Amino acid sequence: MNIRKRPRIIIAYTCGVLAITGAVTSPGFAAAAPSNGVLEHAIQPTERSAASAHWTLARMHSAVSARFVDENPDGGDPPEGRTIRPAGVATGSPDTTLLSSDDIPTPTVDPSTPVPGFSPADHVGVVFFRANGIDQRCTGNAVVSDSGDVVSTAGRCVSATAGKFVTDLAFVPGYNGTAPHGIWPAARVTAQSAWVDNRSVDDDTAFFEVERPATGVPANATLSSTVGASGVRFDGQQDDDDYQVTGYSTDTGSDPNKPISVTSSAEPNPWQNKDYAIEGLEWDARAGVSGSPWVSADADPIVDIQAGMTSFAYKQFTHSSFGPQWTATIRDLYRAAAATA
Repeated sequence: MNIRKRPRIIIAYTCGVLAITGAVTSPGFAAAAPSNGVLEHAIQPTERSAASAHWTLARMHSAVSARFVDENPDGGDPPEGRTIRPAGVATGSPDTTLLSSDDIPTPTVDPSTPVPGFSPADHVGVVFFRANGIDQRCTGNAVVSDSGDVVSTAGRCVSATAGKFVTDLAFVPGYNGTAPHGIWPAARVTAQSAWVDNRSVDDDTAFFEVERPATGVPANATLSSTVGASGVRFDGQQDDDDYQVTGYSTDTGSDPNKPISVTSSAEPNPWQNKDYAIEGLEWDARAGVSGSPWVSADADPIVDIQAGMTSFAYKQFTHSSFGPQWTATIRDLYRAAAATA
C-alpha cells in the first residue's frame, strides 16, 4: 500500500482555526467550512510489522479497555479555548504533519454509498493498541474510502495521552476471540490536534488507514472488499432521532468477543449552561466501546451509513454515553483520511 507524504508545515495560529478555501467538491461533499488543525501521523513499515507480531491471541484476550469514563467537567463548562500546537511539537515525532487547508484533499469515493453485500455489523471490529506500557482495546468500523482501507474510531484510541500517538495500533474486523479476517496494522492516522493536544471531546473521533495482513487474505484484497464498509454523513445528530450503536463491551457480564447493538433516541448535551458539540445515547456500557459507530435506526431496513460514534461517558450520567457531533470538523478529518493523493 502506498502511504502518501505531504509537505510538513508549521502554521501560526491566532484562534486555532484553519480556513478551508477553494476546495474542490465531489459527490456527498458540500463546500468546505472552517476546520481545526488536522494531524496526519505516518507509521513506518517496521512499526507496522511490529504491531502485527505484537497482537498474539493471548495479548488480545488480556487487553483492557481504553479509558471511557471521563471526569465531569468543572461546572459543566467546556474548555474556554483551544491552543493548537504545530505538529512535531505536539507529538515529538517527525512522522506527524499538520495539514494546511490546501493539503486537505477530497476523496473521489461517494461517501454516502456503503459497500454493497454486507451488513453494518460485518465490518465492526476491535481496535487494539498499546499506550503507557499497557495493551488496550476499543471498537472500530470500516468506512468507505478511496483505498478501501480506512477505519473510524475514537480519538482516545489513537492518542491515549495528550501530545502523543499510541503504538502497535491495529484493527481486527469481526473479532470473535480470534482474528477471522486477519490483523490489519495501521499505516496512517488522522486526528484533530484539538483532541491530540487538548483532549477536546468535541473532537474525539479519528480515522486510520490500515495495511493488508501479510497472510490469510488475497494479495489484492482491501479491508472493504473483505468485510465491507459503511458510508458516512456529516450533518450532525438530531435530538430524539433513533440510532443503532454497535460495539464490543468489556463490562463485567458482557462477552468481550461479541459485539452488541443498542437502539436509542439521541439525547442532548447534558451540560445546559455551556454547549459542547456532543450528543448522547441511552447506553450504560462503560468499557470497550469507544469508537462504536452509530447508524440511523429511523429507516427500515437500517441503512449502513455511519452518522456518529460513541466515544466516552461522564461519571455523573451512568446510563448514557456520548460522542462528538459529526459535522464539518469531523468531515475534514474523514476527507484527509479517505482520499488517495
